[in-house]
Amino acid sequence: MFMSKITYMFGAGASRNALPTVKEIPSRLKNLINFLNKEKLQLSTEETFEDTGLENLESKKFYQKELINDLQWLLDISSKHASVDTFARKLSIIGDSKNLKKLKVVLSVFFTFEQIIKQPDERYDSFFASLYNENGELPENIRILSWNYDSQFELSYLQYSRSRDISMIQSALNINHKYGNNHERDRFGIYKLNGTTGLRRYTGYEYVHYGYTKSLNVEIDINIVNEIIKSYTVGIFSRNIKSVFSFAWETESYEKSIIKMAREATEDSIALVVIGYSFPIFNRNTDREIIGAMKNLKRVYFQAPDAEILIERFKAIKNDIKEKDIELIPKYDLEQFVIPYEL
Repeated sequence: MFMSKITYMFGAGASRNALPTVKEIPSRLKNLINFLNKEKLQLSTEETFEDTGLENLESKKFYQKELINDLQWLLDISSKHASVDTFARKLSIIGDSKNLKKLKVVLSVFFTFEQIIKQPDERYDSFFASLYNENGELPENIRILSWNYDSQFELSYLQYSRSRDISMIQSALNINHKYGNNHERDRFGIYKLNGTTGLRRYTGYEYVHYGYTKSLNVEIDINIVNEIIKSYTVGIFSRNIKSVFSFAWETESYEKSIIKMAREATEDSIALVVIGYSFPIFNRNTDREIIGAMKNLKRVYFQAPDAEILIERFKAIKNDIKEKDIELIPKYDLEQFVIPYEL
């Protein structure tokens, strides 16, 4: 039976109960720096990381200090710019690929630690519970566009899955991003427009993806610190390993474009639910391409404290809105993610 398609668009505000907003990043970076300086979490000054593919490695303690220095660097630049994305865009414009790579790796490490230290935003758990149908399946007519780099969907889905393997969970959720996808167009799917926290290694014929740690559902101890700092080391110093973290404005092959996949997967949506997303200028071209293709939209929900402002920004994105007579509905209750009437 045909079901009308509904699309969600998630921004940073959707994860604010678990991860820091732009204004909160500096203070949380300070906390992480202090945390990694704790005596009980200090790595060895004698041992080196094994199986990295790197030669002439310094001690584990050396790279722990390097990470702390890089976190301080991230703290300094995040305090001087409107957002980390602003600084990333600046690095891209001036062609500073070295610092752009460092930014992606260090920010990924930061988000990895943050998601281990703090449990997932509970609204994701309620969201999944609400979506599951009587057959124990996620609805085929739901598509999710996420501008977030985090793993809140994956972490919350752990409670509904027998697997603890992140890659298997991403496959179960049909998660797609710029550097890898499980694309099955005719079922529930999540499209991460900015990539995600992780690394990729080229084997000679394909890329193998992996996270900074095998699991985020663990207690923080020196073993986890060791694992994440090892991933940081190869992420920064290996030429063969690249970040899966990306920005929508970074170019790619259009035939494999995540933007193209997301547009095609959502163009027949009749309802759009915008949660915690502010339509920033850097994303405007991408937003116009994806939302502009939604020719059947009848209703758009905006869930945020400043929903009225988001509606005005949306009108600039969807400039044919007057002709289409789309109903724009603000939602100020932030306790749970909006479940639209159309579902």
